[in-house]
Amino acid sequence: MSDARTAIVLGASGSVGGALVRALLHDGAFDMVITLGRTSLPDVLAMARATGREVREQLVPDITPAALAAATALALRDIDGDVAAFSVLGIGAGMANMSIDAHRAVDVELNAAFARSDPRW
Repeated sequence: MSDARTAIVLGASGSVGGALVRALLHDGAFDMVITLGRTSLPDVLAMARATGREVREQLVPDITPAALAAATALALRDIDGDVAAFSVLGIGAGMANMSIDAHRAVDVELNAAFARSDPRW
């Protein structure tokens, strides 16, 4: 096992996730940051270049529990060393009109799929 440390972040496109990724890129404790999300994050990629850190994006266009678990496993397949997993995925206050089932699908089911996707955590 190597001494490399990797952070994997679910929910990097949100305001909290963006702040977390910025902190990880400036921290120096992690050699690489992996983001999981539906779309590419050009601002994160630009920040990675500016800080000299490596960022990998694992896109999950159809973000279901099964697809997320598979994408997480794929993103970590060749990663050696310590992995720290961060999830800041959740329904924001602007989505208050969603049903409880729709909230649960994101706040519980997607986060649970992410948490169960790798035996290192």
